[in-house]
Amino acid sequence: MRITLLGKLVILIIAAGAAYGGYNFWQKSQSNKPKVASNGKNTPTNTNNGQQTTPNNNSGLGVQIEFVTTAAKKGWISQQVKRFNEQSGGKWQIVSKEVPSREAMHAILSGKEKPVLWSPGSPIWPQRLSEAYSQKNSGSNIVDLSDPNGYRVFLRSPLVFMTTKKKAAFLRPLLGGQRPWSALRDLSTGKIKTPWNGFRFSQADPITSSSGMMTLGLIMNDYAQTTGQAGKFENLPKSKEFINYLKDLNRSLVYDTPAKGGTTKLTNAFLEDPSRYDVITGYEAAALKAVGDGSNIAVIYPAPTSVSEHAVSLLSADWVSPEQKEGALEFIKFLGSKESLEAGLKADFRPAQSGGTLSLNDKLGRFSSSGFQQSFTTTDLPPYEPLNATAFRWTKEIATAHSY
Repeated sequence: MRITLLGKLVILIIAAGAAYGGYNFWQKSQSNKPKVASNGKNTPTNTNNGQQTTPNNNSGLGVQIEFVTTAAKKGWISQQVKRFNEQSGGKWQIVSKEVPSREAMHAILSGKEKPVLWSPGSPIWPQRLSEAYSQKNSGSNIVDLSDPNGYRVFLRSPLVFMTTKKKAAFLRPLLGGQRPWSALRDLSTGKIKTPWNGFRFSQADPITSSSGMMTLGLIMNDYAQTTGQAGKFENLPKSKEFINYLKDLNRSLVYDTPAKGGTTKLTNAFLEDPSRYDVITGYEAAALKAVGDGSNIAVIYPAPTSVSEHAVSLLSADWVSPEQKEGALEFIKFLGSKESLEAGLKADFRPAQSGGTLSLNDKLGRFSSSGFQQSFTTTDLPPYEPLNATAFRWTKEIATAHSY
């Protein structure tokens, strides 16, 4: 039977379609095979919400490990990340990213951020992440605070009042005494007059900043102690008397752009122009570095104060591959080495473990005339729920009234 021109055309179209379909099938079969890394080994995949993803492994850079941290320890972290990456032989690549502690916690809970390692500015944040993640994910534990391998504190820095040396002579007996926050209230309301004109206080926003949250927690502790409500924090966010006390204490509050931006921005604004505020709360490490660089500021330690503990948490989540976990654990060990901790001391942080050869005492002693001291008293912050509720009332009812 003779095939017409039209028949030949139909056969050609069928053959082309079959070839195209076969090629697509071959491509899909190849894409399902494990990818081969530059070292010749198979690169495994993660399962994330039913979808397979490949851990970042850019050619020659090794398995990428995202590390979310804070600006307050940027210098130390960036230096150690660089050293670790150079020494890992291309096996791992730590990629650090600065995100404020509360923002990072919520981003991890929502899945917006999927780091392998996290280092917030205070232990309240990993504790809260652990609680909230467990509630959201049927008891799953994303941070094991009892595991010294997966959660380790390396450096510390107490919360301090920062002022100038000249003003510290007047303020130290008040803010360094038994009732620092009541004294701050009396200064703020004008009950205690300053030798200079007026009084201006600032703290970082507790919603965006760990130091702001710590400041608020210390105020809550002091109020509860002096009103016979020690340990009873759950009613404070709803207490008219406490909120009025908080408003009085913050009557001289300066809530400007640096205060809204967090601890580092507030501290930098004060160091650039000490006349901008009379007193701020911030971290000892930043103040000690500033004095070492020739600044004329001074510090006063609240009694008691709270300590910012710089810990690193390994997150146990479905987006973390075995290779990433292995590299993360090696990085945590690396941060605990003597060389890394000595670099932390050079950045003016205190070691987490006192004693031994690692100590900041020599430098603290050299600048004792600026108020630095080797020892101080501390207290635990209130539970997260009442502290968080108070932080939102502070921002809504107090900060907005002093915003500019």
